[in-house]
Amino acid sequence: MRLVTYALNGESAVGVKLPGGVADSGYSSMLDLIRGGEPALERVRRRTTEAERSGSLIRPERILAPIPRPGKLLFAYVNFYSVVEAFKDVDLVEEISIPQAASFFSKLPTSVIGPGDAVVKPYPDCELDYSVELGVVIGKTAKKIGPENALEYVFGYTVCHDVSARDIELRRNPWFDTTFGKGCDTFCVLGPEIVLRDEIPDPSRLHLSSSVNGEPRQSESAAGMIFDVQHQIAAITEFVTLEPGDIVSGGTPAEGLGMLMDPPRWLEPGDEVTVEIDRIGKLTNPVAAGW
Repeated sequence: MRLVTYALNGESAVGVKLPGGVADSGYSSMLDLIRGGEPALERVRRRTTEAERSGSLIRPERILAPIPRPGKLLFAYVNFYSVVEAFKDVDLVEEISIPQAASFFSKLPTSVIGPGDAVVKPYPDCELDYSVELGVVIGKTAKKIGPENALEYVFGYTVCHDVSARDIELRRNPWFDTTFGKGCDTFCVLGPEIVLRDEIPDPSRLHLSSSVNGEPRQSESAAGMIFDVQHQIAAITEFVTLEPGDIVSGGTPAEGLGMLMDPPRWLEPGDEVTVEIDRIGKLTNPVAAGW
């Protein structure tokens, strides 16, 4: 089942994406549906069957971010082997090596936008960069969960576009400034839908890619992750309680990142960025000036 949050007649609601349209789920909030657990999903399945039978599918005006205001947004920092290799020759504060434990940063809930919304470049010389990531939507409260059971706590998967101001993140201060470099308004694109866990039994087999103005940039399998989804969840829940609707994002591959090109190629107003994960979907967003 593929779930979307959509806009119609000035209201937002949750629906099931089908080949002929969207079946209304009966829920106005994705968070409420997730918190309802399996009984809520069973009700949605029954409504979907009836909508298909009666032909009462909806054609939304817009597809929104599936969870417009998640509680927590935890993004893996260095989690692809290709990143470790590529950053050996990049002048950062300290050398990057293969991490012995997963590390994360938080994006701010107000940074979330959806498909088609503009990513805003906040000032003219901002070193604006893109990255495609696999988003894991948590389905139930998780604390001190081992990797062998971690996927039981996953509700589904979505596509994340982790937008960064590299000049803030890496070079504005003597230390990394991830909060502002990663958490500006419009710097977290989510969607276009949530694919339930049972449709993707092995997320490491997914393929991540990105393009700018139709030019291919990133392309790598999720198998290139240093810590897979299970170990990411285990690492976080050792210290932090994950709750329904929280999002864990698994990091991005290095090849094709704007900051690693020679010379670097930053996003500019008028550009169009697409990030895609097979079996989930693609997000396409324009870049707009914020000054």
